[in-house]
Amino acid sequence: MGRVVPWRLLRALIEPVYPKPGRGRVPVRLERLLRIYFLRQRFYLSD
Repeated sequence: MGRVVPWRLLRALIEPVYPKPGRGRVPVRLERLLRIYFLRQRFYLSD
């Protein structure tokens, strides 16, 4: 997955609008969230 997905580019695009910690519940780390999303898409998993 590391060879196929441009993690730095995706992080740079999403980080400005991703929730910051400090208000409400602590958000999941962005990279972890992206990896979960891509694995769900790859293996056709549901919630």
